[in-house]
Amino acid sequence: MQDDVREREARMPAKGGEPVPPMQADVHSDSDPAVETAVEARQGFLDRPVLLVLVAGLALAMIGWVFAELVY
Repeated sequence: MQDDVREREARMPAKGGEPVPPMQADVHSDSDPAVETAVEARQGFLDRPVLLVLVAGLALAMIGWVFAELVY
């Protein structure tokens, strides 16, 4: 596992140069239970769309709460 990390780090430029390409899974494991690298286990990226969904959900919950307080 450590050799795998060292190999990836060796491909990264020290300073400047070209941007680092996105990490991709190098070797897939078929052991039981599955042993995954961080890249393989990643489900998605926390970015603005996720934040937007969370804020929109919170806003809808607040609107529903206010509506429920006014009606009942």
